[in-house]
Amino acid sequence: MNLLEIRGVVPGPRVFVDGTDPVAGTAVRTTIYSGYVALARSTAFRGAVRADDLQPVSFYVPDSLPYPEPPASVGVELSVRRYRSSASPGVVHCGACDENVVAAPDPRGGGNHWLQVNFRTPIYSHDLVELNYRVTASSSG
Repeated sequence: MNLLEIRGVVPGPRVFVDGTDPVAGTAVRTTIYSGYVALARSTAFRGAVRADDLQPVSFYVPDSLPYPEPPASVGVELSVRRYRSSASPGVVHCGACDENVVAAPDPRGGGNHWLQVNFRTPIYSHDLVELNYRVTASSSG
């Protein structure tokens, strides 16, 4: 059982940028997804938490286009949007680490891929954490 659970993933604006690869001279389409993920303390959690504990979190980008082939390149940026502590500890760590994005098989089945964000987050004294995300996916075409 995890201390924090996903309460929602809220997509923001999606931007398309068409360009040309300067090395190969081929057309490149870049899609930029943005939004935030809200994590909150699970009321079912019973246990002890140390100040340096990290919890893995994973979510699919909700407005991800279905990719028949994984994008040629992907990247993710995460930043703290909002944080609420349950105590007044001397040490507070919040945010994300070890973040990455992968083109995972469609969870509903089929041959397409969706973008899945993975990261770890500190959990000590956390009641609520909201993290902004920005995912960039580039494909030839």
